[in-house]
Amino acid sequence: MAAKNSKNKKQNKPAETKPAGPNKTAQIMFAIFALLLIISMVLSAVTTY
Repeated sequence: MAAKNSKNKKQNKPAETKPAGPNKTAQIMFAIFALLLIISMVLSAVTTY
């Protein structure tokens, strides 16, 4: 049992935390791109009718 418990303790890795800086900027850029795409689609639909 003691060996099993020590094995479980070794699996906890603090390196799983990733820096949120580049990922957050990529999400913001994707959100802006998606909003521009939606706005352009809505405007093109409004102008045709």
